[in-house]
Amino acid sequence: MEWVIIAIVVVLVVALVAGLLLRSRRPSADQRRVEARARLAEAGRHEEAAETAQREAESHRETAEEHARRAQEAQAKAQEARAEADRVEAAARERREAAEAQAERAREIDPDR
Repeated sequence: MEWVIIAIVVVLVVALVAGLLLRSRRPSADQRRVEARARLAEAGRHEEAAETAQREAESHRETAEEHARRAQEAQAKAQEARAEADRVEAAARERREAAEAQAERAREIDPDR
């Protein structure tokens, strides 16, 4: 029977020591306040960094849209230039054909030429 009482006392002492160790490992209220302030400051820095990144992204988006607009304008000008070149080429072909036809008629009229 004595060993049961000793076992109960040992278990109570171990539980008491474990409770004291766990309590001593828990940060104090002051330490928790300091850590909370540090986390809030860190969150504030992250928010500022996110806002800066958002502004930078918007700036890059605007630049990209401007480049896209300029590229579309250049493409439209290139298409216009291509169409003008086709028109000039067609006119030159017509003139060449007209000149060949006129030269042919001139040879028919004056074969010695």
